[in-house]
Amino acid sequence: MKPSDLVHETWSALSANRGRSALTILGIVIGIAAVITMNSIIAGISVQQSQMFGANAARLVAIRLSGIDNFTVDDMNEIAQSVPGYDYLIPTVQGTGNISTNTKKASADVTGTDPRYLSAHSTKLVAGDFFDERDMEEADRVLIMDEPGVKKLFGKKPPTEVVGESVHLGNDEYLIKGVVDKVNSWSTWGDTVYCMAPYPTVSIRLTGTTSIKQMECMTSEGSDIDTVMAATKQYLNEHYHLASSDEEDGSGGGGSPRSVSVTSDKSILDQVNQSMASFQAIMVIVSGISLLVGGIGIMNMMLTNVTERIREIGLRKALGAKRFDITSQFILESVCLCIAGGIIGVILGIGGAYVLVGPMGESMGMSSTGDPLTPVIDGASILNAVLVCTVTGLIFGWYPARSAARLDPVESLNHQ
Repeated sequence: MKPSDLVHETWSALSANRGRSALTILGIVIGIAAVITMNSIIAGISVQQSQMFGANAARLVAIRLSGIDNFTVDDMNEIAQSVPGYDYLIPTVQGTGNISTNTKKASADVTGTDPRYLSAHSTKLVAGDFFDERDMEEADRVLIMDEPGVKKLFGKKPPTEVVGESVHLGNDEYLIKGVVDKVNSWSTWGDTVYCMAPYPTVSIRLTGTTSIKQMECMTSEGSDIDTVMAATKQYLNEHYHLASSDEEDGSGGGGSPRSVSVTSDKSILDQVNQSMASFQAIMVIVSGISLLVGGIGIMNMMLTNVTERIREIGLRKALGAKRFDITSQFILESVCLCIAGGIIGVILGIGGAYVLVGPMGESMGMSSTGDPLTPVIDGASILNAVLVCTVTGLIFGWYPARSAARLDPVESLNHQ
């Protein structure tokens, strides 16, 4: 049988029972649609989490000191020299106050840091300039705002026009030197304006202390962050004679507890990815069950087709058709049914991803970050879906095709 004849006969057989064919592939459609929908949404969640934490999140270590006074930049630099695996350490301090223009007033959360903050957090400068070493040395009253903060304080005024404006923060007047895309992942929440300023400025004018309480540390590329964190904790515990985690606190007799906390966003990202992987595995199992049911339905339909077309099969054999020809036709019918179900499932899955992504984003609190959750359509998933459907058609179509090919032509012609 020529390939063109095989395709023609397959199309004729499937077209003769369109309703039954459509119902038969329902399990395939549901399974593929579920896989595509959930894979797209899970990929979208992973992308947004990476953007939220920044490209260097897996390399950042946060050190927080409690009850340790007079910790200076020299002490911080000593950590970088004593603990291998760090590129640099950034002192950070949090200050608060009221920020106002001539027309608006809001509460402000100010992060005191240094110019390396941009590269450490993969933050993008939208307008103006970031503060430099000169601003740090002179503790200049300059601010870096983010786009959500600009909207809260200046309304629809574009960032380029905000640069150079003066605002009142606490008891001082500050110059807005630059605007970034975002200071942190929660800067769109509430009415608080989040901004940045040179570390010495915040220490002197907003907190009243120069003692460092927290640092952000960039580990070297390729270093094992868990090893670096453990070495950092051990160094600080020994250097400041702090109690280990399984002993009493190191207050030293009635004072506030002295302790250090060494954490990383990598653990958060790992937990999120692990949760997404577990959820994805559950969906694959559920979809696999749906594909199994769909495959059994296709095998049942093909066996029914064989029974209904026994005389046709006998006539073809009498005219010279070989077992291979009969087998090829019924397997092709099964594969075409599965691929058709896969294509419909892919289309419904993509549509379902865009329909469900909004409610899922809201339920997970992601719509509040300013960047709406968007599904990521992976071409590899679509290709895998088509391949799975093809294999399903081959597996579940083989037995009916083999049964049809082994029918006796004489008995088939006499079948009523």
